[in-house]
Amino acid sequence: MLLSDEELARLQSVAPFLRSEARSALEAEAGYEVTMELESHLQPGLRIRAPDSPRTTADADAPPYPLDLFVGLPLSELRALSHADGAAREAELARFGARFSPRLLRAIATMTPHQIDLDAGVQSEAGTLSVMLDED
Repeated sequence: MLLSDEELARLQSVAPFLRSEARSALEAEAGYEVTMELESHLQPGLRIRAPDSPRTTADADAPPYPLDLFVGLPLSELRALSHADGAAREAELARFGARFSPRLLRAIATMTPHQIDLDAGVQSEAGTLSVMLDED
């Protein structure tokens, strides 16, 4: 079951933290736009996009394409964050943050080199590529 509207509303306050953690994990790669996607009918996650580069804009219909990656976040961890209050919420956030970067990079690494070049901010296919953050 996806998250309820109430859980999603409570997660809005941690969205900046999650975006910041993703940016920190990708610090070596400049210019990524990171947004949080929290919709009641979709898997919650982060979208990581690279801006168009001269290398990708010469022919918009030919690879490589600018990176457009959706990273699904574990529902159980998001649910725990949404239900925690006070010190428990801070502890959950710290725990999630401490494990987030390695799990994000591990999820991205599962994509083959011809699918995604994180350093260049490009992918070989048009559209959105998706990975799921593993549960810890």
